[in-house]
Formats: sequence, structure tokens, C-alpha cells
Amino acid sequence: MTPETPPKGTMNALFSSAARSLRLRLREGLSFADAGEDVALSHLGGTLTFKRPGAGLRAALSALAEGSDTLDALGDRVLAHGPSEDLPRLYLHVEKLRQIGAIEHTAALDGAPVCTLTAVGRSHRFEPQEIDEDADFVLSRFAWLRRDGARLVLESPLSHARLTLHGSRGAALPGLFAAPRSVRSLAAELPGATRQAAADCVQLLAGAGALTPATPDGGTAEDANPTLAQWSFADLLFHTRSRFGRHADRFGANFRHAGKIPPQPALRPLPRGEPNALPRPDLERALREDPPFAQVQEARRSVYDYGERPITVAQLAEFLYRVARVRRLDAMDVHAVDGSGHARMEVTSRPYPAGGKCYEIELYPLIDRCEGLDAGLYFYDPLEHRLVRIRPRDAHCEALLAYARVAAPRGRPQILIVLSARFQRVSWKYDAIAYAATLKHVGVLYQTMYLAATAMGLAPCALGSGDADLFAAAAGTDYLVEGSVGEFMLGSLPEAGS
Repeated sequence: MTPETPPKGTMNALFSSAARSLRLRLREGLSFADAGEDVALSHLGGTLTFKRPGAGLRAALSALAEGSDTLDALGDRVLAHGPSEDLPRLYLHVEKLRQIGAIEHTAALDGAPVCTLTAVGRSHRFEPQEIDEDADFVLSRFAWLRRDGARLVLESPLSHARLTLHGSRGAALPGLFAAPRSVRSLAAELPGATRQAAADCVQLLAGAGALTPATPDGGTAEDANPTLAQWSFADLLFHTRSRFGRHADRFGANFRHAGKIPPQPALRPLPRGEPNALPRPDLERALREDPPFAQVQEARRSVYDYGERPITVAQLAEFLYRVARVRRLDAMDVHAVDGSGHARMEVTSRPYPAGGKCYEIELYPLIDRCEGLDAGLYFYDPLEHRLVRIRPRDAHCEALLAYARVAAPRGRPQILIVLSARFQRVSWKYDAIAYAATLKHVGVLYQTMYLAATAMGLAPCALGSGDADLFAAAAGTDYLVEGSVGEFMLGSLPEAGS
């Protein structure tokens, strides 16, 4: 791609007085390279080539890569080394770099950087606008602050860019906008700030999606937006961070812990407790006698009422065997994407699909009523097809059952199956998408459980939430190592006519 003319309508933003005081620099991780008489820049979207730049343009591009200059200062470098005819070419080159998100924009006070806007997605388009000095802005409720290495960064799921905050004055910006503030009032509150510097900071905060206009009634423009009003901070952040496009962090199956941290085994070590062998069902009989798949799909329902006679241990055993047993145990060699390490990872095959064969979900049947099985909390051993009783029915079990009755007010489950996840089993392999993958696995397992229960003539019902701290206390797990991610009620169908 060779820049010849700028995209239509963008030069106004480039020449706007709102942009002239901002310092420009090539984004970290990018660099220019000689390509014969040309200069090339490789970026995520391809290669940008600048045809036969003269000495002045080369000097300006070098300054853009190595330092932080305003557009006017870069123009002075062109004029100091070459003809004035090269100045329009500089503007075209800079604009094209801006359009692909290759330019960082910095606001400075007394020559020191305060905040720097950096693109993190290919869709980033920073268009500086003239700002009314008396217009009030407030921090977006979606903005969030975190440490990234030695840097303090401000981000928002509404933006394709992030803001690096420099020094104490940069770190003060989010706090200053906790209440509505204008450019004029920011200049009075931020030490050493001129109105232009304050306007630059507001430009970059807005460019990072961190500010929203305040409204006279004490609300914000976000509050008045019916789409944004229905997004919670946590939901929108989780959505954007577990999908590619609005962040520049590691993403996908990178195996970056290979060779550094051992992977979790495919099978969880058995908890202490009393083992209970389960009968193995006759799957050949199920293949012969199960109703057709389409009929099972159409008959699938959430059932909240149960029969007088409880589910039997043989039915529970068949349900668990059809849903979650280990069909095969294997291992595979894996390597970190960056070549930093390798390891051997255990994998399994089970009746439902799971990303990367991780199968991080464990099943804990909590028995209220089951013919042939004492009440209490159990762990299902999917390899040996048995239950290990962790604790008898006690206050912990009662509390878990009580929460289920709140989640499904009509039902008192005969069995509550808690789905827990061994989180590091997935996060050892995947970056950014690990927890999202686990929730997908919960959905897949829910559907598998519904279909198996329906085919067997049982009463199934998935729940929408549960108390993860309560489960960790009951099961004796570390909240950050293994925690509950789903709950499923199971029982016998009510008798006809009841």
C-alpha cells in the first residue's frame, strides 16, 4: 500500500488546532525499514511503503520513530533538510499512519508527558475535535485503571485505544474527572496546566473512551443511551476482553506457561472421603430403547416439580455415565508459541465437547433424596465411575440447597449437581479466552445433561447462578483454583395427574 492521497475528510482533523499541540510518535513495537530507495513499515494489516522520500522526509520519519514531536516540529525538520514541496507529503504520510493506528498521541505539561493514547485495535480512529472549554465531562462508568508492567493505563471497552498515564499528574486525571469537570476547571486543578494542555488531556481521555459528556440534570450521555444503559461494566468488559479486536494482550492458545509451570493433570486428585462404586449402565440397551434424537430435542423442558418417589442410584449412575465419564485418557506434546518452553499435557475424551480437550469441569452431586444413596455432598470420579462422599448432609449442604430453591422457587431438587471448574487447567493453555471457554463448556454440558435426562425420563433444570464461596467452603476447594461455575437440578418426574 502506497500513500498517495489521504482518506477523504481526514485532513481537517490533521490540521485542526485541536491536534497541533499533541506530540506524535510511532507506536511502540513498530519501526521503519529501508526498502531500497523506499521506506517501509510492517504492521498488523500489511506493509505501508513510502516511495523515495528525500532527506527532509527521512529526517522527519526518523524523528517520528525515535522521539515525540508535534506535527509542526516534524514539518520544521522537513524544511531544514529538503524542499518545501516535501511538506505536503509529510502530512499525507502522517495521516496515513494515523489511519492505521500506527501513531501515538501524547499530551505534555512543561515538556513532560502526561498521557499517551495508543491504538490497540485495527478499527481505532482518533479524530481530534474542537472542545468547548466550559463543557463538562465526567469519567465513563466503563473506564478502568490498571497497572501494565511499570505503566499505569486507563482503558474502556468502548474504545479501540488505551491511555498510558505518566507521572503524578497523569495518574491524577481519572480522579479529577470522578465529578463533572471542564477544560477550564481542569487547567485550574492540574498543576502547571495551561488551557491548551488541559484540552489536550481531555482530547486523549475522550479518545480512549474514558470520558462522557455530563448533562445538566446530573446524568451523563451514557445514561441517556438506551444501549449502553443495559450493559453492566463487568459484562461489557468481559465481552471485549474475551474477544479479539479491542485489546492488544496475548490471545488464544499460546501455551506461554509451558516449561515454566507444570500443567494440571487431566484428572483431579480424588478428595478424601468414602468411595461408592456405581453400576455401569448398558449403553447398548440405551441405543436400542432411547427415543429418537429429534423427539428428545422437542421434549426437552426445564422441570421444577418432582415425583413422590425419588430418583434411584442406578438412574443417577446412568446419567453421570452418559454425560461426563472419561472415555479415553491420553497425552500430547505442546509448545509455547514464542518458543520459550514445551511440556506434555494430559487430555481426555468425554461424551461432550471441550476446547483443547481440557475438560476442566468437575461434577459434585449434592444428594437431598436418592434411593440407595445417603444424603450429602459427593464428587464424581469420571474415570472409575464412582462417587466419593465428601461430607454428610450438614449446614453447608443445606445452604447450597437453599440457594437452589431461591434460584428456582418452585423446586426442591432431589439432587443438585454443582459444576466446578479447575481454572488453571484452561488458563495454562489459553490467554484472554480461558474463562469464556469455561462458560461455553458449562453451556455445552448443560445441553448434554438436558438431553440425557430427557431421554431417560428424568426431570432436569439448569440454574442461572450459584454461590461460589459457599461451594468452596462445602467442597474444601481454593476459590481461585477450583470454583463453582454452574448448577443443575435433577430428580424423578412427577407422577401422571399430580
